Amino acid sequence: MTKNVLFYARHSAGYHDHACRETQLYYGRRFIKEKGWTFVKSYADEDIGEVVFMAQPGVRKLFAHIERETVDIVLCHTLDRLCSRFDIASRLLSELAHKGIELWIADPGERITARNLSDYYMTVRSNMFVPGGRIAQVPDDLREEKHFAPLPFGYRYAGACNADGQRIFGFKVVDPVAADVVRRIFSLYTEGMAPTKIAALLNVEGVAGPRGSIWRDAAIRGNRAHGTGILNNPAYIGVCNQAGDDDDHYVSALRIVSDELWDRVKDRQNAAAERAAGLAGGRKQQS
Repeated sequence: MTKNVLFYARHSAGYHDHACRETQLYYGRRFIKEKGWTFVKSYADEDIGEVVFMAQPGVRKLFAHIERETVDIVLCHTLDRLCSRFDIASRLLSELAHKGIELWIADPGERITARNLSDYYMTVRSNMFVPGGRIAQVPDDLREEKHFAPLPFGYRYAGACNADGQRIFGFKVVDPVAADVVRRIFSLYTEGMAPTKIAALLNVEGVAGPRGSIWRDAAIRGNRAHGTGILNNPAYIGVCNQAGDDDDHYVSALRIVSDELWDRVKDRQNAAAERAAGLAGGRKQQS
């Protein structure tokens, strides 16, 4: 009888956090396949420390899953990706055992018990908990663009080489063809064309939309308050945000739209919002 497995990952917050998470999941899935088990679902958290470990969203979702469905095993890539404190790991192991669930790690491929748990934390194996002491190599087949976090339309991933001639993946650059489409959308909108008509025009011309799909007005209009949609994404004026950093950073090499064109779009959006508010106010007075 096969065993149902939930996978848990803890990744460092940063520009390449998706690579860290996907690497752990890659090795976890491979281990599950080798064992003939069944992968059910994965949960993940950012590496923000263990003071509130049991309250982190990924852990909470994992235990909620355990409460509603049959789970046989919780798997992590390595024990340090579970947590770095022995007391918390011991508590987690106890709670899982109480529910009849085993805790396993894919590397080195063994079940964690009360006996070997202390061995990991108290002996020579504890060097895995030194920051940067246990970094898994990204598998070659995870170095493909499809495994990286999706980029806004107008950008693509590119590689580069470091001083040792090693290939480095994950650099975001402007896609010149798609960038022309972005600028055209901004210009058409400032000239008075509605997002529905812009989308229809691009589809008639056979212009590929985000991730190769057809154009829809929602992809262009988006939500201004949330910064979504072609017309509202500040990435197009070079704004870059990094996980864990609340400040905006401007990268001129990633700018696609000029400030002047961006401001003209905002002016038209403001005018449209004012007209809508005026119409709503007029209807209220009539009623």
